[in-house]
Formats: sequence, C-alpha cells, structure tokens
Amino acid sequence: MMSRDSVNSWVQTSFVLAGESNETNPINSALVTLEMRDVSSRRPYEMSEAEYIRYRFETQKRDCELERAAKQAELKTISERAHKRRLELLLRLRVLTRTLEAFEREGLTPERESHYRREYMQLIKDAIRRGENVPYSIIAQRIEFRRALTGRQRYEKGRHTSFANRSIGVDARLVDTRGFKAKLQNGKPLRAETLDEIAQGLDEIEAVIGSLRNILRSTDITIAHTLGKHPFMRGDAGGLYLPSEKTVTIGTATHARHAIRSLAHELLGHWLDYEAGKALGVSTRVKKGRRFVDASALSEYSVRNGVNHPDRTLREDGYLIALATSLVRDPALAEKMTRKKVSDVGDLAAEDIEIYKFVLGHGDYWLAPREVLARLCEQFCAKRFAAPQVAFEEFEWFARRAAYWSGENFAMLEPLIENALRWRLNILTEREDANGRDMPHT
Repeated sequence: MMSRDSVNSWVQTSFVLAGESNETNPINSALVTLEMRDVSSRRPYEMSEAEYIRYRFETQKRDCELERAAKQAELKTISERAHKRRLELLLRLRVLTRTLEAFEREGLTPERESHYRREYMQLIKDAIRRGENVPYSIIAQRIEFRRALTGRQRYEKGRHTSFANRSIGVDARLVDTRGFKAKLQNGKPLRAETLDEIAQGLDEIEAVIGSLRNILRSTDITIAHTLGKHPFMRGDAGGLYLPSEKTVTIGTATHARHAIRSLAHELLGHWLDYEAGKALGVSTRVKKGRRFVDASALSEYSVRNGVNHPDRTLREDGYLIALATSLVRDPALAEKMTRKKVSDVGDLAAEDIEIYKFVLGHGDYWLAPREVLARLCEQFCAKRFAAPQVAFEEFEWFARRAAYWSGENFAMLEPLIENALRWRLNILTEREDANGRDMPHT
C-alpha cells in the first residue's frame, strides 16, 4: 500500500505530466501546415496513400492535444470533493501527455505507418465496393484496389441485369393491357409461359382489390422473375421490391422446389405502400441492414406519426399495424427463426425452416411496420380468393404459421386491412387523375 508521501508525490508528478506546472513544454501541433489543411478538406478515398498516412499521424496527434486541453480545463472546474473524478482525469491526462511525448520523440514510426497503411487500404476498398467516385489515380496505387474495382463492376453489371427497369431485357408486351413490364432476372428473353404466370398472379390479386392497370402503368413498374433462384445478391430473400428501380422480384423456390408465392407480399405490401407514401410526399428514417435510409413506405410513416396526427385515416393505419404486431401467432418461434443458427424448433421440417428464413429475414426485420403490412396484405388476399396458384398461399397456410394471424384474430383485422389498402389505392388513383387533368390536350 502506498504511503501518504508517495501518493502526494505521484499526484504532483501527474500534475506536471498534465501540464499544470510552470515548466510545461506543450506540443504545438495545432498549427498544421497548409499542405495538411488541404489534405484534410478531402475524403480519405481522395487522398494518396502517403497523404493519408501523414494526415492520420497529424490528426491523431491533434486529437490527443485537444482532449488533453479539454481534460485540463475540466480539472480546473471540478469541486475539490470530487476525488474520484479528479483521479480519473489525472490518470487520463497522464496517458495523453505520455502519448504526445511519444509522438514528438518518435515521430512517424514504421509501426504507426504500417497501421495507417492497413487502415487506408480497407477504407479505399470499402469506398470502391460502396460505389463511391474513387479517382482512378487512387485505384491505380495497388492491385488490391484494382481487384475491388473489378468486383464492383461485376456487381453493377449483375445488378443492372437483375433489376434495371429499362434495359434490353425488359418485355413491354403487357404494358397497354395490364400496366406492367416484365423481365427475367438473368436478362435472357422472357418466355410466354413465364409472362403468363406473372399475369395469372396479377389476376389473383386484382380479383381481390380490382384493376391495378392504371397505377401500375403510371408508376412504371417492372416485375422480374428469377426462375426459382434467389433475388440478386439476396440469398435470404423469397422476393424483393427495389424502390430505386421500381422493380418487383419474384419466382424464388426452396431447395425442394416449393415456389415462394411472394407477388402479393411484394406488390401490394411493398410497391403499393412505397408508391402511396411517395405520392403523399412522406419519408421515414428506417433501418436497412446495418445502415439507416430514408423510405417512402406509408406504413412506417403512419406508425411513427399516426398517434396524435389530425388525419384519422393515418391514425387508423398506424393503429392497424401496431395492433396486428401485438396479435401475431407464435412470436417466440418467429424470433428463433430469425437467428443465424436455428435450434429447438420442435418438429419443423427443413423446408419449413427455409421458408421461415425467406419470410422473416434476420433480426427484428419481421417486426418492421412495412413487413407487418406486407404479411397482412398477402393473408388478406388469401382470405378473399380461393385456390391461388401464383401470388399467395391459401388462407389456412398463413393461419397456421408464426408471424401471421389466426383465423379469429385476422377476422378482427380484416376490415382495417381493407381500409388501409383502399386508402393507398385512392392516393395513387387521385394522383393519376390529377396528372391526367394537368396534361395538355393534343
């Protein structure tokens, strides 16, 4: 145990290291050179490797100085009785001062340079993979960057082939009569039987809610068929709606070749929801994977803003989704299915587990308002249409599954779902009518 004198000596030494004595020799790296200021105004992927290494060294040193100055200022303001906080500050100041002394004494060591170089390489590769506009002079520095660019180019080509709303692979034969364009995800010519399958799926949906021809056409939608494969780069999805391309992807099948009937989910649940929100001019910040993005999904907006909103229809829409979320069947099983490793799921067959993975995704995505609405829409269609073949499963299939709704609970939700669908259809129909009135006569 330290004596009182040794403690006092240690504290005094800490004050010296913290810059509180009269004999301080502060490192004045706040005066960064003009060259460093010019580099810092650019993004990391716009700097050369040498520029980034020097920039990181200077900024790390500057950050230590700024933190030390802040801690010194706090030390002067705290009460004498705040012994614990005072000791924490002294410890941190001791570390910062010694770190700055090491920066000044050692400079840019090979170890630091190697660390910054690895950091730079990862930043550049990530920027290329995200599709950032990385200058070719930066990419040309390393073969790893050129390989990342090649990978990004392959991805862009595959994405365009799979989702592009306007490309040589898009078939417009049914635009005038049914309102939608169609394509194969692989970009090959669309066979008549596949086009007929998509049209049959639309027939099943329109038998429930009426013709969608005009609003499908006005939103310029394309329906892409995967011929049993997964949507591009989405091995965990049974279907997909890409708002940026206005493309619905369907046609996934399980390993046992059971078709995932996702057209009602993607078309009514997502396309209609997103387009209605876009027509109203609403947007909500939502989580997508590890990022947050702005989404025009009306369901997300109504849940987030509907509680005290003056618009009764919007309030009821938010209430429907909140109520439906509270009534889903077997939420415990649904949560198990969204884990990376599924265990303890009773007597479920491998195909059932695979289907759950497609339907629910990962984490809490299945609880997102837009996903709750999409499942409500497909079960609503199943309740109103017997013996579907393409767009959705039969009602009993849904009523037995986790994350959907029992027959009793669904009967309570059904009129609210009909109102929600009708509201979205009316929004788009009214916009279409307004656009028609505004068009000049020829």
